[in-house]
Amino acid sequence: MIYDLISIGSITQDFFLLTDRGKIFKTPKDKLAPEWLGFELGEKISVQKIVESGGGVATNLSLGTKKLGLNSFPLGPAKPATSVIIVDKKTGERVIFYQKSSGDVNLKPLRNKKTKYLSVSSLTGNWSGQANEILAYIKKNNAKLIVAPSTSMIRDGYKNLIRILKNAEIIFLNRNEAVEIMSKLTDGSPENNYSVKYVFKYLHGFGPKIICLTDGRKGAYCSDGQKIFYSPIKKVKTVDVTGAGDAFASGFLGMYIRGASIEKSLKMGILNSANVVRYVGTTKGLLAK
Repeated sequence: MIYDLISIGSITQDFFLLTDRGKIFKTPKDKLAPEWLGFELGEKISVQKIVESGGGVATNLSLGTKKLGLNSFPLGPAKPATSVIIVDKKTGERVIFYQKSSGDVNLKPLRNKKTKYLSVSSLTGNWSGQANEILAYIKKNNAKLIVAPSTSMIRDGYKNLIRILKNAEIIFLNRNEAVEIMSKLTDGSPENNYSVKYVFKYLHGFGPKIICLTDGRKGAYCSDGQKIFYSPIKKVKTVDVTGAGDAFASGFLGMYIRGASIEKSLKMGILNSANVVRYVGTTKGLLAK
């Protein structure tokens, strides 16, 4: 069997805590952390709702693309790690507390599987061995590589990430991840160099065919190196934004891998993301074919 997509990354058991007691602080001078969610020190914080759900990028991407018609397979840790997500009930914004073991992926099962596309995200620690195995796999099997460089991959395994990016076909990242990675790549470039256009131009230099950047409520952008495509968000009542990025990626890939244009794939990513944020959790609102 040849899969359409194998998704390597975290597999988690998520606990969502919804509360209206948090306060969002803006710190515009801090490019890497422009907003914070805070609580009164020493206080007991009331929670309006607790929801338990399966998650993690391997789970989310595999399930999301499978619903859209792809033959997908998740590859993550042997046992799901636990994540606790604090959701601001007023805005749907969240802070995620996760175990680094959520990205401790055993790649041995990959050796006996074949796929057209291989997605990599949320690996933790100094994952040089995993990087070697991933690069050897795509070369041997002529698979196309998709990379979603999580913050942990950027901070903990930067040199490995560069090697992976140079072999990527498609890159997905959000605005914060873009700033984080550009800060590393350019050793702290001026603020105007963090524009969408500059990020695309710089990252295309590594060789990826397509780069997609999500920018929260401002919408999403995709570039093929020649043209930048844009779509605004679909306005819905936002309950929880936790699964927005993975839903966008699965919506995009569910269309693109089946032969759709970048423009149509971008629109599906936006629609999928908009439906997921209407619910608590990362998979409940995923759209089906």
